[in-house]
Amino acid sequence: MRLCTKKNLCFIFVCLFVQYAYTQIQPNSTHYMYNPQLANPAFYGSEEGINFGANYRHQWAKLNGQPKTVNIFADAYLRQAHGGIGLSITNDNLGAYNTTVLNVGYAFIQNIKDKIKISIGINSGFTLTKLDGTKLITPEGDNTGLNDDYLSAQVQKKFRPNLNIGIAIRHKYIEAGIAYSNLINAKDKFEGVSQTLKLRYGGVMQTYLTSKVKIRDNFFIKPAFVLYTDFKEIQTDISILAGYRNYVSLGLNVRGYNKKSLESLSPIIVVGPIKNICIIYSYDVSLSKLNMVNKGSHEITLKYLLPENKIYKNPITINNPRFL
Repeated sequence: MRLCTKKNLCFIFVCLFVQYAYTQIQPNSTHYMYNPQLANPAFYGSEEGINFGANYRHQWAKLNGQPKTVNIFADAYLRQAHGGIGLSITNDNLGAYNTTVLNVGYAFIQNIKDKIKISIGINSGFTLTKLDGTKLITPEGDNTGLNDDYLSAQVQKKFRPNLNIGIAIRHKYIEAGIAYSNLINAKDKFEGVSQTLKLRYGGVMQTYLTSKVKIRDNFFIKPAFVLYTDFKEIQTDISILAGYRNYVSLGLNVRGYNKKSLESLSPIIVVGPIKNICIIYSYDVSLSKLNMVNKGSHEITLKYLLPENKIYKNPITINNPRFL
C-alpha cells in the first residue's frame, strides 16, 4: 500500500495492517524533565507535596490526522506510607486510532544518610483502544468498502491491562531513573472482513538523567537526557536549560541521535508567574522530511505543587497537667 497524498497520515495505519503486528505507541514529550512520573512510577512523591499537572501536545500541526496527546496527572508524598502515590490519565489520538490509558501506582522511597533517596515504583491500570474504521482510507478501496480482508469500516473498541515498573535515585544535584513499560504485553484483536488484525505492543525501557547546576546565587543550568528503546530501535532527547531562580528558564531540546534519526529541534520556555505554579511551552521544529508538510509541534504543560509544609502544619500545643 502507498501514501495517497503527502498531507495524509493513513500510511501510519498501513503499518498496522498485517496479521501479526508488533508495535509500540509511545507518545513523545519535550517536557520529560519536568514530568518524569509520567514514564517512571518511581518518581511518585519526589517533590514532597501534592503535585498536579496537565500536559497537551499537538504534533505535526496542519497535517491531517496528526497526533494529539493529553496527559492529566497527580502524585503525592505520604509520610505514613514511606513513599508516594500517583495517578495519570492519557489520551492519545492518531487519525483513526485512539488510546486512553489510566494508571495508578505507588513508589517506596528510602533515604540514605539524608542525602540520597532511592525509590522503587510500580503502577498498573488499563488501556482502552478504539479503531474507527470509518476514517480509514486504502488505495484499493472504493465507495463499497476498504477492499482489505483485515480491515473493517466499523468502530471497534478493545481493553487490555497495563503494568509498569521503575527505579529512581535522587540527590541534591542529580536525579536519574530507569523504567520499563508494558510488562504484560497484551494484544488487541480487531475483526476485519474475513481476517483478524492482531496488534501486539512491545515493552519500552526508558533511561532518564538530569541535573541542576548552580552558576551564581540565583542562576542555574539544567541539562537533561532521556533514551527510549524497545531493544530494536533507539530514540533520544538531549536538553539544556538556563534559568533565573524559579521565575524563568530558556532552553533547547534535540530529538534523535544521528542524521538518520534526527527528528526535531525544540526551543523551550519555563515561567513561574506565581509561587508553586509552573508553565512550560515548547515548539518542535521538524528536521526530517516531514517538515515539508507540517507546521511543527506545540506542547504546553501546567503544574501546581502544594508543598508538604502546607499540608502537615504544626498542631496547637495543649499542656496536659498530668505531665507538668
